[in-house]
Amino acid sequence: MKYLGVVSYCGNAYSGFERQKDKTTIQGTLEKELSFLLGTPTGIKGAGRTDGKVNAEGQTFSFEAKPIENVGRFLDALNRLLPRDIEMLGLYPVPDSFDARHSCCGKRYRYRFSYGSKMPFETATVAYIGNRTDFDENAFLEAIRLFEGEHRFHNFTTKKEDKDDFVRFVHIESASVDAERRQGEVTFVANGFMTYMVRFLVGAAFKAAFHTVTIPFLKERLDSPERRIISFKAPPEGLTLLEVLYHESYR
Repeated sequence: MKYLGVVSYCGNAYSGFERQKDKTTIQGTLEKELSFLLGTPTGIKGAGRTDGKVNAEGQTFSFEAKPIENVGRFLDALNRLLPRDIEMLGLYPVPDSFDARHSCCGKRYRYRFSYGSKMPFETATVAYIGNRTDFDENAFLEAIRLFEGEHRFHNFTTKKEDKDDFVRFVHIESASVDAERRQGEVTFVANGFMTYMVRFLVGAAFKAAFHTVTIPFLKERLDSPERRIISFKAPPEGLTLLEVLYHESYR
């Protein structure tokens, strides 16, 4: 039988979601405890691969197992085994044709940052880019709005090849900067995100806010047919995968 799992985690102590040899990852941790409870080696397939130190409120994965008689009791047992920074939110039976990654039709990400206070109690979920008084809030927001709509984001990812020619439709669900507290937050929704894409988009907007690059420069990189990947990557801590979207509701 196939199941869809929904998991929340703080990525600060992990080398990303995907299983890696000799490194602690979210996938490796989940597979270890699932295999123990199910009594057989169990692999999972994630909807995507979050980077090291990136967080998730609603990452999803799929796996096959014998029918679980009491899902609620199974979830309780799994959460007791998992470390405090990982929590299973749900487990749902899905059709055999379901695939956590390939059945996905979109994702929501949030990026939070501070350019004032270090926010020591939120070091794992808020990026700190320095105590800066030269942050141009209007330039940051203008840069972020450049990315709204359908574009070929080949200069905002390190992905080498893409079946959709690097074209994605991005919606800026919200973008705000509190100039008094010197904090900001952006929520992106897209039909797909590529390697480092959100961090490159935010990093580029940071550079615009510091007037290291201009808005026309970013626009040219966004529209240019020539591939010249930018090198402005925002820190991972501020990024959280909020939700994985599917055409059907399985919960």
